[in-house]
Amino acid sequence: MSKRRGGVPLRVNFACRRCKPCPTQCHAGRWEFCLSSLEIPVRQFPLPALLKNLEELLHRGVRQFKFVDRTFNLNLTISKALLQFFLDRYSPGLFVHFEMIPDRLPEALREIIARFPPGALQFEVGIQTFNPAVSQLISRRQDYTRLADNFRFLRQHTGVHVHADLIAGLPGESLESFGEGFDKLVTLLPQEIQVGILKRLRGTPIVRHDTEWGMVYSEKPPYEILQTKLIDHESLQRLKRFARFWDLIGNSGNFVTSTPLIWQNRQSPFIEFLRFSDWLYDKLRRKHGIPLVELAEMLFTFLTIEKQLLPQSVAAAILADYQAGGRTDVPVFLRAHVPGFAPSRRDRSRPPAPSRQQRHLAGNPNVTAF
Repeated sequence: MSKRRGGVPLRVNFACRRCKPCPTQCHAGRWEFCLSSLEIPVRQFPLPALLKNLEELLHRGVRQFKFVDRTFNLNLTISKALLQFFLDRYSPGLFVHFEMIPDRLPEALREIIARFPPGALQFEVGIQTFNPAVSQLISRRQDYTRLADNFRFLRQHTGVHVHADLIAGLPGESLESFGEGFDKLVTLLPQEIQVGILKRLRGTPIVRHDTEWGMVYSEKPPYEILQTKLIDHESLQRLKRFARFWDLIGNSGNFVTSTPLIWQNRQSPFIEFLRFSDWLYDKLRRKHGIPLVELAEMLFTFLTIEKQLLPQSVAAAILADYQAGGRTDVPVFLRAHVPGFAPSRRDRSRPPAPSRQQRHLAGNPNVTAF
């Protein structure tokens, strides 16, 4: 629970324990990387008492609620009651986060969810892998047809913000199959795709795959996977950089319009973003401490020089993203490409790209006519 001045809580995280076993036993088999699979049975707060406490928190000024129960939509009675509770008391600024099972969204829940205004609900959807063989290895059952239908409903008929999770480094998952899963998830259009790196949590049965699948983990917390039989150490390092840069570009909301340009006219968003990630790290040699304007300029450089997209089109997309957050200025590197913007003398003297990229511009007749 976080508090504002005066002791009134602003945000409360609830771990709603269930009376039934976790879906690791009752719905989806054991998720071998998850600590919840070890907590059997789990407890459930009495619903009347829970709703009474929620009512009190609302009266005290709480506007953000985060439920970290991983099976919010498993018990239909409870999930309906919670959704209806917040819908009946909705006012602008209320935000409620739930974690949900991706292939279970019955009509009774859909009807309530569709009535919430945009931005009021966020669903965290743990998919982890689209590879059926990998799912079987980690004892996770998932109906991918229902999953896709639920995503289409959420994106086309509701204002829910969808945050979907994938895990890199699972036993039996290759770089190629992970990329195929990422591409499938992109087509389902969640607002955020969280790419996580597998961790060996103490006590979880994922360790039973260590020998067969060559699972090598760091000896230091958080015990991230370093390599597997199918993904070598260098490739996993690339995936870690991919995850970081995807968070900065794809998930941040700062590049909603311009991110899809990275894979424009290509079949695989994963391959193209991995290419961008490798290029970006080669240029910056760091993953953190990158100012927004610098990140935007690097994206502009990649799209116009490496992909040879039209600078005016790229500039329009990046500027729209940049100003969507309430900014009114035009970054210096975009000014020469914005119609009706007269660059200053200082701007005109500034090269359109860093020196190394400028040399490429000078030698490429297809991109010199900015």
